[in-house]
Amino acid sequence: MYPFPLGFQTRQEVLDVEGLYVELSIITNTDELMDRLIAQGEQHEDVLDERIPYWADLWPSALALGRYLIQENIIRPGLTVTEMGCGLSLPGIIAGRLGASVTLTDYLSSALDFARHNWAQNLEEPAVFALMDWRDPNPALAADVLLASDIAYERRTFEYLPHAFRTLCKPGGVILVSEPNRAIAADFFAQLAGHGFEVKSSALTGFYNKLSYRVNVYQLSVSMVVEV
Repeated sequence: MYPFPLGFQTRQEVLDVEGLYVELSIITNTDELMDRLIAQGEQHEDVLDERIPYWADLWPSALALGRYLIQENIIRPGLTVTEMGCGLSLPGIIAGRLGASVTLTDYLSSALDFARHNWAQNLEEPAVFALMDWRDPNPALAADVLLASDIAYERRTFEYLPHAFRTLCKPGGVILVSEPNRAIAADFFAQLAGHGFEVKSSALTGFYNKLSYRVNVYQLSVSMVVEV
């Protein structure tokens, strides 16, 4: 099993995702991670770029995206899948369990360390792990299916996402983005048609940690190339 870095407190959780059981190490000292970021000072690169450790939580959007993959039979053995902003990597792990060849990407090395660890708890098959900033997506990581959970949470990133989607999805492929019904994201998804995407959406509801959630899953495909 791949070890994760020192300084992280975790708990083990086994999730039942539509009858598929996934074991994750989930970080419990997320407040401490935020304190460490702030302690680096206002002029530190991590602070200036707002590298907030959102990746360390298991968000309902990741659960909903994993459920959607199973419910809609999206994944077939032999497909290639890339997850952007993978964090704890639940959707990517589910894609791997369903037979896909998976690449897990994140902007932060600590997130990839946890993705490796969680992957090793659930699969013997190898995956690719790659540092990637979606503001500068790597076309070599393009896949048949692109996964992204809860990435449309800051307006400053919206201008980069259409290019990232197009770069990281092979022609004829599908892009799946889950988002927890935030008002700030609604306009972004409404405007994607103007960037050359066809957009379908579904709403999934459920419970996690005794709290209810409602998550929108957007299924995108490239209908035309639009220069931005």
